[in-house]
Amino acid sequence: FFFICCCSCHRVCCVIAEQTTAAMKNTNAFTWETYDVPEAKSSDGAETETFEIRTMIAGRTGARKTWAAAPVLLDYLSLKDGLKDINQKNFDDGALLDMALEDDTDEHKHASYNILELGGGSGFLSVGLAKSLRSSNAKIMCTDSDKHTIKNMRYNVIENNESKTIAVQKLDWSDGLGGDKFASALERTFQVKNTSHVVEEQNNSVDPVSLLTHVIGSDVHFGYQTLQPLSSIIAAIKHRNPFVQVIIMLKERSENGVADLVAEIEKKLQEGDNDGDGQCNNFTVHVRDVGVPELKMKLVEC
Repeated sequence: FFFICCCSCHRVCCVIAEQTTAAMKNTNAFTWETYDVPEAKSSDGAETETFEIRTMIAGRTGARKTWAAAPVLLDYLSLKDGLKDINQKNFDDGALLDMALEDDTDEHKHASYNILELGGGSGFLSVGLAKSLRSSNAKIMCTDSDKHTIKNMRYNVIENNESKTIAVQKLDWSDGLGGDKFASALERTFQVKNTSHVVEEQNNSVDPVSLLTHVIGSDVHFGYQTLQPLSSIIAAIKHRNPFVQVIIMLKERSENGVADLVAEIEKKLQEGDNDGDGQCNNFTVHVRDVGVPELKMKLVEC
């Protein structure tokens, strides 16, 4: 395994909830938290930009709060070039990615991204990423399956003035890739741009899944109940768009939880590839440990 050191002495991740005016908004139904927008350290003394996320005190899904993996993944994507081409990343044995050190790169500021978030919950990750990528050409679709979660997610997107960058859409993993309705939503959100990698179908129309450049998710695996649906949707996306990069930050909830997910993804891709065009040959899922033992998190990329 590899290790990511992701904290300095004064912050465990990219954000620290502030006990400010947000606390005054808290009600019996909702609570508000304030977070810093991840950005490279500067010497100009500029004030750090913040954003607020409303979470549900009661609800049927994990969207009741922003899980710990989300801020860590936001740091990785925003500050450590996590969105760059996977072929440019170092997955060699013993590689060390120190999240406490800022990169001297602004590559993400000039790139174009079409990003799909799985299990977006409160919308924290999509909102934070939209603000971090403001100077880039980025579009994000934030998804979840529960109607109450989606309603709260949409509230956070609107209140943070990110409606032009982030689309909110229902996606139930048990429905595969959501059928025609979801395909239409992908087309509306991402349109045909940044498409040097797109896959054309036999009728010369563009497969909307091929418009995606990245699929992201934080703490979206909870063991047996999510093993098949999550591995199936990731495999389905990769089959239809072999060039898309999947980046998932997960809390290790059981000894083999992440390993089982990785094995299922690779198995489903291999099974599908036997009947396909071979574009997923030699496919590998890369797993790295987050280098803070108490976090018990792993970064999965493919």
